[in-house]
Amino acid sequence: MANANPNRLGQVKNTGDDKALFMKQYAGEVLTSFVEEYKLAGKVTERNIQHGKSASFPAIGTIGSEYHVPGTEITGMNVQHGEVIVNLDPMLISHVFIPNIDEAMNHYDVRSEYTKKQGAELAKQRQLNELRCAILSARKTTGPVDGIPGGMIITATDMATNAQKLADAIRAARQNFDEKGVPDEEITAAVKPVQWYALTQLKDLVNRDFNPQSADSLKDAVIYSIARIPLLKTNHMPNKDDTANASLVQSRRADFSKTISVVFHKSAVATLKLLDLAVEDAYDVRRQGTLMLSKFALGHDPLRSDGSVEIAVA
Repeated sequence: MANANPNRLGQVKNTGDDKALFMKQYAGEVLTSFVEEYKLAGKVTERNIQHGKSASFPAIGTIGSEYHVPGTEITGMNVQHGEVIVNLDPMLISHVFIPNIDEAMNHYDVRSEYTKKQGAELAKQRQLNELRCAILSARKTTGPVDGIPGGMIITATDMATNAQKLADAIRAARQNFDEKGVPDEEITAAVKPVQWYALTQLKDLVNRDFNPQSADSLKDAVIYSIARIPLLKTNHMPNKDDTANASLVQSRRADFSKTISVVFHKSAVATLKLLDLAVEDAYDVRRQGTLMLSKFALGHDPLRSDGSVEIAVA
C-alpha cells in the first residue's frame, strides 16, 4: 500500500518549512494589531542599532552672533555639544503556551485572538514608556547643554475636570514652545478619553463660525487640535504612582498619578531600537503544546526637555 502524500497547508509551493505560511500569518496579525494600537509612530526620535546595548543621541547648543570689526580675524564661535546615552531595556516579551489537548477540545480558534492581544500589549507598553519619558522630560529643569532650557509643568487643582483650564494649558504649552524656539511641526498633545470628550463640549473649540474649514464637530464629539497642536486620544496614558513599580526600569519610576496630559515635540523623547517587533512559534514535544511569543528590544529616555510640557493636577 502506497504511503499517504499529505497536503501541508503551511508550505510555500509545497516545499520547505511546513509552517512557513502560518508564521507569516501569525507575524502579520501581531504587526497589524501593534500598528492599530500604537499611536506614537513618527512622534518620537528613533535610532536603530545593529549591535550593542546603548547609543548616543546628540544634543547641540545654539550658535551666537557678533558685529564684525573691520580687519578682525573671524575664527568661528564655540558651539556646545552634549549627548544623551539611551540604554536598551530588557527584552519585552508577550507569550502564551497552548496545550494540544486544550486546543483539540476547544470549539473555536484562539490563536488569532492571542496574536492580536500580543501585538496590542506590546504597543501599549511601548507607548506608556514613551509617554513616561515625555513627562519626565517636562520635569527636567535644565537642558542637555547650556542654552537649552528645561521643561515646563502647568498645574491647577481642577485640571482633571475643568476642560477650559485644560484647553488654556495646551495653548500655554504652545506659547511656551514658541518662546523657546521649538519647531511648530511634530508636536502632540496626548490626553485621556475623559478629557478628550470634555474638550469637545467647549463650543469655541469646534465652532465652525471661527473656522469654516474645520472638521471638528460638537455633535460628533470630534476635536483634532488646540492652538494648532494635534490631540491624541489614548487609553495608554501614565496615570499611576510608579515610584515603587519594580517592572519599570529605575529611571522611569516616578509618580504619574496627577498627570492629565503631556504636550511634547518629537525631540523630547528618544527611542533606541535593537530588535524590532518579532514573533516566534515553537512546538514542544515534551510538553505537547505550542509556545507563541512576540517580542522587541527597545530603550527609551527623555531627550530635549525644552520640547515637553506636563499638564497636571496641583
